[in-house]
Parts: sequence; C-alpha cells; structure tokens
Amino acid sequence: MSEVPDNSLSSEEEYRNLFEAASDGLVIYDIGQDAVVEANPAACEMHGYTRQEFIGLNPAIFMLPEGHTLFKEQVRVAKPGSTFDSLIIHLRRDGSPFHVEVRRSMINYRGRPCLLSVIRDVTQRIQTEKTLSGQIEARMHEQATLLGISHTLASTLEFQPGLILDQLREIIEYTHGGLFVLEESTLVTLAMRGTPQLEQSSPFRIHLHSPQTLNALFNGHRPIRIADIWSDNPQAQFLRSLLDDGAAALLEGMQSWMWVPLAVRGRIIGGVGVAETRKNHFTAHDADLALSVANQAAITMINAELYQDAQTLAVLEERQKLARNLHDAINQSLFSAGLIAEVLPRLWEREPEEARRSLRICGG
Repeated sequence: MSEVPDNSLSSEEEYRNLFEAASDGLVIYDIGQDAVVEANPAACEMHGYTRQEFIGLNPAIFMLPEGHTLFKEQVRVAKPGSTFDSLIIHLRRDGSPFHVEVRRSMINYRGRPCLLSVIRDVTQRIQTEKTLSGQIEARMHEQATLLGISHTLASTLEFQPGLILDQLREIIEYTHGGLFVLEESTLVTLAMRGTPQLEQSSPFRIHLHSPQTLNALFNGHRPIRIADIWSDNPQAQFLRSLLDDGAAALLEGMQSWMWVPLAVRGRIIGGVGVAETRKNHFTAHDADLALSVANQAAITMINAELYQDAQTLAVLEERQKLARNLHDAINQSLFSAGLIAEVLPRLWEREPEEARRSLRICGG
C-alpha cells in the first residue's frame, strides 16, 4: 500500500496564517521582557511601523501615559482566562493619536506568559459619535432657546422691536440686522443691530414701487437666502436695487443676506433682514430657525397692536363716561336754575327776606 503524503498544515502554521490575515491588529506582548514580541500586518500598518520596527517596542512608545498606566495594571493582575476590554488612545509613529478598542487576554506564547492584544481602530466611529452628540446638543440648545424666545415674546404686552433682533441673535450669528414694518407700500425700520452708527441712524425707508415688488420680497412667506449679494444672481440684483433707495448702508461690508417675512394669517406686516460679512453664511437650517422666531415676532406685534387698541378703547370709554357725567351734571344745574327762576318771583312777592336768603344760597 502506497504512502499518502500529508499535505495538512501544522497547528502553528494555521495559527500563523490566521494571525497574518486578521483585519484587526494583533500584538503579542511578553510580560517578562516588557516588549512586543509579535505583531501582524494590520497592527503594524495601524501604528505606522514596519514589522521589524514594531517588534521589541515598549508599549509606552505607542500609548498615552494614562493608557500605559491602565495597561501596566492589567499586566499586574492578569492570569490565565482573564480578559480586559479598554477604549484608549494609541499613537502612530508620527505622533498622531487615534482611538482604539483593545481586548487583552493572557496566553502562553513559546513557553512564556504574554498578553495578546486585539486592536481595532475606532477613530471614525468616535468622531461620528462626537459629531452626532454635538449636533444633538446643538439642536437641544436651539429648541431650549426657541422656547425661551417664545416665552419672552409672549410675556410682554408692549412691543420691543430690538428685543426680537436680540433674541434672534441667540441662535443665528449675523453682523447687521433690521426689523421692518410695512406701512402701506413702504418698509420702515423699527430697530437695527450692527455698528453704533447703524443702530443710531434714522429709520430706513424702503419704497416698494409695485405689487410685484411686494410679492417678490415676501416670496410666499418663505425666507430668502442670498449667498453673495454682489453677484449677478437675480435675487442679489433685486436686493441691491431695492436697498439702493436710501438703505444701501445695510449692505456696506456685507457678503450674504437673509430675509424673513413677518405675516399673520396671510397679512404681511413686515420682515427681518440679517446680513453677514462672509459669503454663503446662512443655511437652510438658519432659515427655518429664523422663520420660527419671525412667526412668534409677528404674533407679538399683532398682540401689542391689539393691546394698544384696547388701551385706546379704554381711554375713549373713560372719556365718554366723564362726558356723560358732565352732561348729566350740566343738565341737573340747568334744571335747578330753571326751577329757581320759576319759583323765585312768587317767593319774592310773599316773603322777600326768604327769597334773598335762597338767592344767596344759589349764588354760593
């Protein structure tokens, strides 16, 4: 019977192939030598070393101090069967840090006690988590700010135009800002934010020369964002021509612009315009936030208007009440004077002395 050749690999060769092919970094650390004694290609590439350079390294070379302190503690308490999971920062050969998840376990390698570290680069995942966490935190801050703005604007009965611009700046960064009210066919600034000269200037008046201009500006009650107000974009050209009529100072030194209409139930009452020195500054998200503030501001303006009307009505009613009282008093005096004029002659004929006394009383 012929002999069958044994083509199977030895266990050590199988493990070596698995070790070399693993996508995670694998590093074997000799506890007694306090050095790396083996590393697979993934671990070497991850840390920026060749295999020859990586073998023999002390772990303190590619770990931050706090990570190395944790590693030394795990070495101290390690025993067969124990595993340690860590999320730490390693250093590449060029000194750049990266986040890694490490699982360490004690093994016997070539007759010596060692730690096998399975290393996975999770830098992208950590950065994504931080980005998402930052976005969630930003959204929570925006929502809390919007609630605060809503409470602030709803709790005041007197209209404060500057307050609306200040509240808007809590969630949207801008350089120049103006709150406009529509008076017939003219936009008039009620408040300005920006340079001291701009804030102290006389109200700007922007004349809307046609219904088409008004419709274009209020854009179906949707915000208008202009990335570069000095470009040939039709909206940029429209803005420049609109503000050239006595309000060009609003654009001096600015690059981007956003306009948010103020309207309640289809009634256009004004708008908020903000400008920034950087191009393409205002985002679609900024527009959504600004529209939320503008809607609340429009309601506040209407409430203040109604409150003012109510005050005016109360004053008018009080004046009417006083007039009625005065009218009644005059009628009463005229009635008394007429009665006296009728009775006094007859009294004079009968009792002159009593008539004189009554006349003195009536004369005060």
